[in-house]
Amino acid sequence: MPGPVLAASLPASVVIGLMTFAVLVAVFGHLTQVRGLVVSGILLLVVATGAMMLGGLGAWKDTPGPVGDPLRGDDRQLPPDQTYRESRQQPIP
Repeated sequence: MPGPVLAASLPASVVIGLMTFAVLVAVFGHLTQVRGLVVSGILLLVVATGAMMLGGLGAWKDTPGPVGDPLRGDDRQLPPDQTYRESRQQPIP
């Protein structure tokens, strides 16, 4: 699954810059009434949105599990094969 890893390595500023450029191209196309510029701007915006979603997915997959809250006394670590929901169903010893 190399797609999300590649997109996750993209900085957010690049994606925001591409989105800004796409909106400017689309607005300029509307102002000059050039249909090709409008379509190009919208397509660039769709590509930037897809890259943003893949980057978010890659960052989400790379994050560790939830951190316990020491103020509530829940500072235990989850076993590697246990999900957060499963851990919440078991009583805290």
